Amino acid sequence: MNTKRAPKVRFKGFTDAWEQRKLGEMASKTYGGGTPTTSNDEFWNGTIPWIQSSDLIEHQVFGVHPRKYITKLAVMNSATKIVPENALAIITRVGVGKLAVMPFSYTTSQDFLSLSELKTDVKFTAYLLYKKLQCELIFVQGTSIKGITKDELLSKIVFVPERKEQEAIGAFFANLDRLITLHQRKLDKTKKLKKAFLNLIFGQKLRFRGFTDSWELRKLEEISNKVIEKNKDCKYTETFTNSAELGIISQRDFFDKDISNNENMNGYYVVRNGDFVYNPRVSTSAPVGPIKRNNLGRTGIMSPLYYIFHTHDIVDGRYLEYYFSSTKWHKFMKQNGDSGVRSDRLAIKDTTFIKMIIPIPSKMKEQRKVGIFFKLLDDTIILRQEKINQLIKLKTIFLKNMFI
Repeated sequence: MNTKRAPKVRFKGFTDAWEQRKLGEMASKTYGGGTPTTSNDEFWNGTIPWIQSSDLIEHQVFGVHPRKYITKLAVMNSATKIVPENALAIITRVGVGKLAVMPFSYTTSQDFLSLSELKTDVKFTAYLLYKKLQCELIFVQGTSIKGITKDELLSKIVFVPERKEQEAIGAFFANLDRLITLHQRKLDKTKKLKKAFLNLIFGQKLRFRGFTDSWELRKLEEISNKVIEKNKDCKYTETFTNSAELGIISQRDFFDKDISNNENMNGYYVVRNGDFVYNPRVSTSAPVGPIKRNNLGRTGIMSPLYYIFHTHDIVDGRYLEYYFSSTKWHKFMKQNGDSGVRSDRLAIKDTTFIKMIIPIPSKMKEQRKVGIFFKLLDDTIILRQEKINQLIKLKTIFLKNMFI
């Protein structure tokens, strides 16, 4: 029986067995870190990069951008050390599992252990260790383990091929990561473009050619009705929730379980497809709470804590949906709402909420054109996110099968 140590997937031309080593045997030097006294101005704003855990991006081993720099005096008077370029910076405390290839010399906080003067290809070693740490993190999830000691890290058993195969594997994953980064930049650019257009179009600073009529100012109560239909006899059983990031979504999908109580479901409001829902819960992404539209294509129910409304035919639902994706209505909410005792919720009376002024193109054709335009942008965002997800999935599969 052939017991040769080798991964499931290899590049053509490589057949030799992989050798077993301890991680500590792969680096000639190791460096710890430290934090210079923050109250001493002579230690900071120098020219030497000083990285901390938050500078590293999760699931990426390249692209560290230091935000803080220290002086030579800081190095002389603290535990931090200058690490030569092309080293591996590995987080061993809070944030364990993150690591990065450092193409420049640097210093670190005490949360790091750096491997320098590597005897193996630096890119290969980075992905080898990343894969190993990620696998181990899966087994310790939910435990109280907050880090890993230097001895534990350096004594880890790994398997290594000959140099040329290391370089081929390292280059392959580096190229894959560059492709992911490229698509991520395209996605970020499209999101920024959408945000800019939301401000320009709903601020009436940019209009589609052929439309010159003034926009009308309508109160919310003039273009909508509050939904007061209760879930009589518990006719509907699927409870929805309103997420700032995901919009109207099944409560089970959002929380991985049903939160609502079956005993009081008949007191919940019925939310039909196309209805709008205001959630008073505030967050970083929704500073006055989100207003989202039910685009699920089905009817569900929601707690009386939400304000639910459906619109009249004088306004295009998709236009209004994207208006509430802008920040143009936030000023009204901040002026008329009150966070009160609970800082995570904005309290606003229904009678006040429906007085919100909304600018609406007088022609339905313009409303629809605005809605279609933003829908196309959203479709592009979805496609680019799906591409990134596919590449990440592909990377995960290769990581599993190209290392031992």
